[in-house]
Amino acid sequence: MKKDIYYCIVLSDSQLDFLAGSKYGIDRMKVLKCLIDAAVIKETKYEKKGFAVTLHIGQIALSEVELATRLGYDKKTVSRLLDKMAELGIITSEQTNRTSIHTVHCVSAWYADNQKILNPYYVSVKERRNHVYEIGEDGSGENCIATDVPNGENTKSDTATCCNNGQPSLSLISDGNVHGGNGV
Repeated sequence: MKKDIYYCIVLSDSQLDFLAGSKYGIDRMKVLKCLIDAAVIKETKYEKKGFAVTLHIGQIALSEVELATRLGYDKKTVSRLLDKMAELGIITSEQTNRTSIHTVHCVSAWYADNQKILNPYYVSVKERRNHVYEIGEDGSGENCIATDVPNGENTKSDTATCCNNGQPSLSLISDGNVHGGNGV
């Protein structure tokens, strides 16, 4: 029996624009959905041919070849998509000798079995935007989320916007329509 899981996804306008776009019939949002669906929501031991690692909440062990096979896309295409998603701050990927470990940064929390599971790897849109600026990507900087709480603090954050007391909702929030207390 598959349990209901709800996601709190926070994307900037540029991230959403990229994911909503399609080139050569490649559904970019499908790639993100596949990664989010494969992400663990509790610590999980992963083993493969003598390789072992503990996956933390928000991480996925999935090679580019495995991901390409699941999606029915070419490995090079998937590799380029993952690189662009990393450049935009949506995910990060680390190659190991057996697979790739991907970390999802755009999901602030999961809501499963009446329990909110915070993503310790969630990075606010403001921080993702700053990271994009640091690596030289051009952006307008005119919209940002002003309700930032550092990871690891168990207080209300922008996660509360979509995962609130017993009322789960599937939320896709663009930073152009989320307003906080610091003057946006």
